[in-house]
Amino acid sequence: MLRDWPSFGFSLKTVKSYRFPSLLTLLLVSFSLVLLPLLLALGSALYSLDKLTGYSQAAVYRSVKMTHSSRLMLDNLMAMERSAKQHLVLADPALFDHYLGAREAFATEIAEFKKIAEQEELTRLLTRMERDELDLYSLLTDPNLDPGTKLVKADRFQELRQLASQAWQLSMQMVAKDLESLEERSRQVQRQTLHHLMVLLPVAGLLLAFFVGLIVRPIRQLDAAIRKLGDKNFDQPIRVQGPRDLEALGQRLDWLRTRLASLEAEKQRFMRNISHELKTPLANIHEGIELLADQVVGRLSLEQAEIVQIVFDNTQKLYRMIEDLIRYSQLQRVDGAIRPQVVDMRQLVEEIVEDYRVRLRANEIRLQSRLATVKLQGFPELLRPMVDNLLSNAVKYSPRGGEIALALFQKEGTMYFEVQDQGPGIPPEERARVFDALYQGAVGRKLGIEGTGLGLTIVNECVALHHGRVEILDPPRGRGSYFRISIPLDGVQIE
Repeated sequence: MLRDWPSFGFSLKTVKSYRFPSLLTLLLVSFSLVLLPLLLALGSALYSLDKLTGYSQAAVYRSVKMTHSSRLMLDNLMAMERSAKQHLVLADPALFDHYLGAREAFATEIAEFKKIAEQEELTRLLTRMERDELDLYSLLTDPNLDPGTKLVKADRFQELRQLASQAWQLSMQMVAKDLESLEERSRQVQRQTLHHLMVLLPVAGLLLAFFVGLIVRPIRQLDAAIRKLGDKNFDQPIRVQGPRDLEALGQRLDWLRTRLASLEAEKQRFMRNISHELKTPLANIHEGIELLADQVVGRLSLEQAEIVQIVFDNTQKLYRMIEDLIRYSQLQRVDGAIRPQVVDMRQLVEEIVEDYRVRLRANEIRLQSRLATVKLQGFPELLRPMVDNLLSNAVKYSPRGGEIALALFQKEGTMYFEVQDQGPGIPPEERARVFDALYQGAVGRKLGIEGTGLGLTIVNECVALHHGRVEILDPPRGRGSYFRISIPLDGVQIE
């Protein structure tokens, strides 16, 4: 029975606050402490089993010995009676020697029997048999009695046999009691073992859960820190609590965080500066080309006008690229200047669709809209370019006479916005890369569709800032692109 647990001089709180030198040390300590209750249960079970085995061996030995002795007593009594009566009739000394030998064996068995007899009744019965046999021996060896009288007295052997039979029955009762006691002891050992297991297994389970928590906690902290680094969340410092080697790894990750934050800031500063620096001379070039196109400085020939138009188109393209770079750099860091508010997504999508009516009509593209009324908490300055870039891509890649399907709905606290087109689609091997900055797919390059490679990157950043997700799914019709955006309705808290 486990009543009092020894005090080892420490508590679970002490273990939790203790800084292990390494993860390996923590694993070894946890394995040892979790294994200790199981070893105690096993040791207790082996000790009880050993005691039960010793008792069962003693009981079996006593049962066999009593059965054997009672049978030999009966056999020796019959041999004594036969030899004594034959000697009295035939007066053969050899028969008397047989009688004496059987009598000696009978006395030996009674002495052995009395050693293992635990019942007082059986002991008295054996003592009586010794006394009656001694009286009968005295009669048979009395020189004053004639052989006929001795032969009559020899009938007392029958009384001895009856006593021996009673002794055998009592021995069988003792054997039965030993078996019952052995069964009871077996049940007691079983109950004791189960009780120990019921106490020690929960202790082992609690220790296992505790140490698993100690081991998993720093690993989860490392995983969360790596995810934050992957999501470009460099603001919160990284702290890992646990074994010292994992804490050291957390410190290295925090150093990496500060280094990445510095590099990211330098990159954003460079992009903002270079974008603005390019925008000013590009505006001057654009104004100069407009002056040439308006023939302010003189009339242009047909060839000159074509060249001016080519330069004008390329400056427009370069201007759009610079605008995308500026917008992308702004998305990398949402500051206090942008305030979240409740946005009517249906109205926002309808306004953007209205801006594309002319292009849709010019390319004979049909637009199928299923827009439900959905309101979410977010940044309208970010949601607008998100929808605009998806719709712009769908228009650019849709064939003449094609169809674009828009869907807006909410389900279980989440807004879903879907855009499907009938264009060439995105190969599965490129779906993981189309959201990378400045990446242009092979289909777009093959078709000669111009783009900055920042449209889907801006979409992904806008969705991420709203704690949402953008997916590229297999189109239901087997052709085209199928984008789905999911954003929690309360993903951005309004102060």
